[in-house]
Formats: sequence, C-alpha cells, structure tokens
Amino acid sequence: MEFSGKESRRLKSVDREEIVRIQRFVSEGPALAYDSNGKVLFVRYVLPGELVRVKVYKEAKDYAMADPLQIVEPSPLRIKPECPYFSLCGGCDYQMIDYKEQISLKKQLVEKIFFQITGQKILLTGILESPLHFRYRNNMTYKVTPHKKTAGFFRKDSKSVVDIEKCLLEMPKITEAFCSVKMQNSNELPFPPHNFKVRSSTIGDTSVYWIPSNYPDTHVYEEITVYGKTIRFKISKDSFFQVNSFLVPLWLEKIISFLDQSHNERIIDLYCGIGLITLFVSYYARETIGVEIAKSSVLDANSNLEINDIKSNVKFILGDAGEILSAIGFADVIIVDPPRAGMDEQTRNLLLQHLPKKIIYSSCKASTMARDIDILSSHYELQELWLVDMFPQTYHVELLALLVHKS
Repeated sequence: MEFSGKESRRLKSVDREEIVRIQRFVSEGPALAYDSNGKVLFVRYVLPGELVRVKVYKEAKDYAMADPLQIVEPSPLRIKPECPYFSLCGGCDYQMIDYKEQISLKKQLVEKIFFQITGQKILLTGILESPLHFRYRNNMTYKVTPHKKTAGFFRKDSKSVVDIEKCLLEMPKITEAFCSVKMQNSNELPFPPHNFKVRSSTIGDTSVYWIPSNYPDTHVYEEITVYGKTIRFKISKDSFFQVNSFLVPLWLEKIISFLDQSHNERIIDLYCGIGLITLFVSYYARETIGVEIAKSSVLDANSNLEINDIKSNVKFILGDAGEILSAIGFADVIIVDPPRAGMDEQTRNLLLQHLPKKIIYSSCKASTMARDIDILSSHYELQELWLVDMFPQTYHVELLALLVHKS
C-alpha cells in the first residue's frame, strides 16, 4: 500500500505475532487478512487461502501492517521466487506466483478499481503481455549508504538499504555497470558517495550518473521498431522513457491502431516526454504536436526530430499541458500519458470544451485513470481498455484506453 504523509503519521510501531488466514489481494501489492480481534491486516508476499504466521509491525486505529514469518499452509499457486532478495528489498511484489497468475490478478484488481470508482462493470478488452518476465528494466536507481558501503534498494516501507549483487528485473548491461561501480571499493577507491542511476538500451548503450548530479549530461540511444519503421531516440539522464523497451513496440502498435491512419488527423500528444508516441503517430497524421513540461525531455524530443529527419509535420512545445492545450486549440485526436496523479482539472475541462473525436489515454495508475475516464464519460464512450504489463513481478500496471466522442 502507498500511504500519504498524514496516513503514515497515524501508524505507530508495534511488535506482536498473529496466525491469520489470508482473504484476498488488494490494490498496490498486499493481501488482506483479519487479526484475532477482527482488525484489518495488510500482509505482503502471501496468497489468498494461505494460513500465515505474521509479525504486526505498524498499527493504526482501523488497520495494521504485517510481515509474513512462516507460511503454515501454503497455497497450491505458490512457487519459489527467483530472487534471493525477494521480500527483503521493496522492488517486487508477485514473484511467489507464476506470470499467468500475475496477469490474472492484475486484471481482477484493475476491473475492481474501475467498478469502485465509476460504478460501472468495465471489463478489459485485452492484455499485452511482456515478452520478458525478468531482465526487462532499462533503468534502475540505486540507493547508497556510503558509511556502511551498501548499495541497492530500500526495504519495503523503510529507508534502510538492502545491499544487493544484482536485480533480476534489470537488463544485463545494467547489472554489469552496477557491479563496476560497486567494485570501486574493492579497488581501494572511494565508495560511491551518492545514489546513482544506470540506464541501458536494447542496442547496448549504457550510462551511469549520480543523484544529485553536478556532472555533465549523459545519455543513451534506443531504437524502437513499429510496423517496419525504426526510430532512434536520444534519452538524457533526466528524461522519461518507458521502463520496458521490449513491450513498447506492442504498446505503440495498439496506439496506432486507434488512429484513422488517413493522414488527415491533427494529433496533440500531451505529456509527450521525448516524443516516443509523437514521432510514431506522425507517420499517420496531417499534423502532430507534442506538449511536455520537462525541459530536458523537450530538448531530447527536438534532437530526435533531427536524428530521424522528421521535420515536416511535427513540432514540440515546452509548457504545461492545460495551458498549451488552451492556446493551440482543436485536434482530431488527443493523446494523454500523464504522471501517476492523472490529468489535472484544467486539462480535463479543456478536453470537454474542445471535444476531440478521440482521446487515447495511457496511464500507470488505474485509480486516477478511472477517475478521469468517469469525468469524461459525459461526452465520451470508453471503447477499449487494455492492460499493458510493463512491470512484471510487481503490482504496477500500464493501462491504455480509447475514448470516442459520443456524437
């Protein structure tokens, strides 16, 4: 579960054990159980139906958090996790079930969230599965404790660092770079003084940079091929790029399938990042405009125009999505890929004023997407909703929706 600062302050530290029967999964990772007094417990790394001895470590008035100590009666669905750090570091949630079960679980949770928020029974149109279940992540941020000479990831719900040798989610080149950085210590050089990030690509580019950074900019190049068209992308250290390069082509193919592909549509791509969607949909549009608030991403986007010699019908604008949309006006299709908070009120209101024929919505958080779609439902019909499994082994999902104007 993710808790706000206010919710976190409600939790007090406790130390007691219970034996509980796990009831069901809830969103964002944990499963639900009840303690001997009927209080709700949230427990990670367990499966419905299991009897588990747990340690309750945080408690509020109406719920508590617990860690599993012993699986007394395991579920027949339980498998041995691949990673020795599973349940120690905070990276993975579902390694104790196989991939097909993970997909089934995510489908159930997404449909439940949409029902709770919209009041409508909304079923997924389909699922785009990740080609790789491990070794798919193209960037990793490592936490460092210099005086302890540890580098790895935070424990779940903690700021203590789990020292690791490698992560099974990261691409192999990232593991190599991570090990090289850690080897500085064995070579009697100073241990890394800051947190650091490693980014890699499917064509072998890899870069390392420190957080915070006073060092010159560094970047990698990635190449993505969709429907026979290959585009090369420059990705700077502060720019966003989808974490699973192996699934990105299928995601883009689905987005393109939502277009008329008549070369007559004006398309606006809000929250466009480095132009990943913008450049591909430009092949099928009369005009394409990408809007992004992060300066580094817009600089990369314009570099990517130059690199790929795509100039005639594409431009990028630096600024807030709502403010720019208000200025540039109508589009046949508006694509949105907002941060986890979803669209802001101004942007939603402008969509309802401009009323494009289609809204293509990609999101990494089901609850905010469901909220936005519910608000837009006064004028738009949700025609398709796809689960795009960008994040195997974790509770995170990417969702892709097609909304069509009702008139």
